[in-house]
Amino acid sequence: MARPSWIRLIRRALCLIVLCGASVGAASVEDNLEKLNRLPSKARAEALEREALKERELVWYGAMNIERAAELIRPFEAKYPFLKVRFQGGGASRLLEQLLIEHRNKKHRADVINTRRSFVRVMVKEKAVVRYRTPLREFLRDGFADREGYVNSIYAQPRVFLINTKVVPLASAPRTFDALLEPKWKDMLGLESTDYDWLASLIDYYGTNRALEFAKNLARQNLQLRRGTSLLSQLVVAGEFPVMIDAFPEEAIDLKNARAPVDFLFPEPFVPVKTPTTVSLAAGAPHPHAAALFIDFLLSQQGQEIMAQQRRWVSRKDVRYLTDLRGKKMVIPSHDWDERQVELIKLFNDLFLKDGK
Repeated sequence: MARPSWIRLIRRALCLIVLCGASVGAASVEDNLEKLNRLPSKARAEALEREALKERELVWYGAMNIERAAELIRPFEAKYPFLKVRFQGGGASRLLEQLLIEHRNKKHRADVINTRRSFVRVMVKEKAVVRYRTPLREFLRDGFADREGYVNSIYAQPRVFLINTKVVPLASAPRTFDALLEPKWKDMLGLESTDYDWLASLIDYYGTNRALEFAKNLARQNLQLRRGTSLLSQLVVAGEFPVMIDAFPEEAIDLKNARAPVDFLFPEPFVPVKTPTTVSLAAGAPHPHAAALFIDFLLSQQGQEIMAQQRRWVSRKDVRYLTDLRGKKMVIPSHDWDERQVELIKLFNDLFLKDGK
């Protein structure tokens, strides 16, 4: 009778060891990398590479076009030929959901996920990602990183006024937000119907009362609301309405290069910026050192130059944008909005969509 009792105790102890080991292993991802981050630069790089060599690969969940992702993967694999990046693309929401399901079921696959900054808080609350205070954070622009170490942004996208120059000569186009309220622009302005970040930037710059007063007056201009910036841009080209007030510069440049009758202006007195795209380290990363090397590459001058060539406004201060932004007031939605997404969406819908729908 004693033997089965001892067997049960041994089995129970082994289970506890396994469970505790898994818990310690998950916690140590952050702790171990934090220790490495305190090493001198050369020693840190050597330690990361030595450990990554054992891991051989990493899995990247990327909310990014596959061709653009490949432009980053190729030079990374050339720099670290002992590593293979396995990319899984998809929409930001779908990748977030997949990561959370895998984390809850302890079936960890992803090492790195890049997604919207507003999703980082969700992942942090679920303990699905860990802090990664890479020394490269010191090179990032204001607004592209948080204090805690969870947010490491790689790029963002400014919003501009896109003008059909056949209908509205550039010299006559609106250049300021206040100009949008002039009677002559009624029925002539397009806005993306889910551009909640645009409203957040407006509130951050003007303050709540003035921003909401402006937004209510703008809504009376009978805005042309559509889902998708590309669709809105094409409608401007087609002359359905001559001005889109929240276009992306890279889309405007593509259209200009294709000889479409358009041009763009950075609005005054500030330029709204879409919430940055971030890169995070998964809490259960099977290949944490390889993941750290990859995050560092995305934040390095080399990686950021590639993204700048993709016409992104990248996070590093020492990498230039496709056009000169000196003197421009760039307004990235504050981190507070990451916790207030439901409130922001409702506010936007109540202001701009009929019946709040």
